[in-house]
Amino acid sequence: MVVLEQDPLGQGGLSGFARRFRAGEITSEQATRAYLSRIEALDPRLGAFQHVAAEQALETARAIDALYSAGTDLGLLMGVPIAVKDLFVVEGMPTTAGTKMSIDDIAGPEGPLVKSLRQAGCVILGKTRTVEFALGITGVSSAQGTPINPWDAQTPRLPGGSSSGSGVAVAAGLCAFAVGSDTGGSVRVPAAFNGIFGFKTTPGFFSTDGAFPLAPHLDTPGLLTRSARDAAIAVAALTGEPEARPFRSRRSGLAFLRSTSLITSIRLSKRKLGVRWKPCRLQGAG
Repeated sequence: MVVLEQDPLGQGGLSGFARRFRAGEITSEQATRAYLSRIEALDPRLGAFQHVAAEQALETARAIDALYSAGTDLGLLMGVPIAVKDLFVVEGMPTTAGTKMSIDDIAGPEGPLVKSLRQAGCVILGKTRTVEFALGITGVSSAQGTPINPWDAQTPRLPGGSSSGSGVAVAAGLCAFAVGSDTGGSVRVPAAFNGIFGFKTTPGFFSTDGAFPLAPHLDTPGLLTRSARDAAIAVAALTGEPEARPFRSRRSGLAFLRSTSLITSIRLSKRKLGVRWKPCRLQGAG
């Protein structure tokens, strides 16, 4: 009888892991081996991963442990094993964007988001499945296969898409958290279908460089986590890096909030705000 490894972040989430890691109760290599064991046991049925980089992940985890032992602390994400949607380029791993066609000349080199995850000390376990070209909200993919929602072991149920593999991987405890992308719901829908938390960013919050494009004016990298608290911890750690380049035709939500001169110039006390609205009749409406 195969004994399933416990999820290293099953209790306490990212903050709990950070505490245990610094207390010497768990190492990054131990956590990585536990997740790789869970992937080996569960993913043949679930199909969340397109590519598992076991040796690369273990090598990174050992390096992270050595770095911490030498006195370097990279922050709350140090040693955390994660997964990345197979829409993002990760050096040393294949990128398919959910298709059987070659996209090497489109995706480009590894982008700032993946680099910031590495710099924060994350261990990338592998790449998670996506709907072909990230174009599909149900998660169904005829090209690479459809991950199975882990909440029903008997009947295959929709995982939501297009970040289907990332949603399933987080819900099944196959990684600490996962990177996804959202153009029209591709982080939010898998989060809802799999009972986890999805952080959909505004354009420009995270750079889309190094990701296969679907609709560049709408594409937004995001995170799938176990809880809002885990998302907040991850975002706080990642945004310590230089700001992502915003999409040219928009101002990012972060940039807008930082425009204090604009915010403080608005006086709302004892004033009424209205929105001019002109009703219209939809074509064909009765």
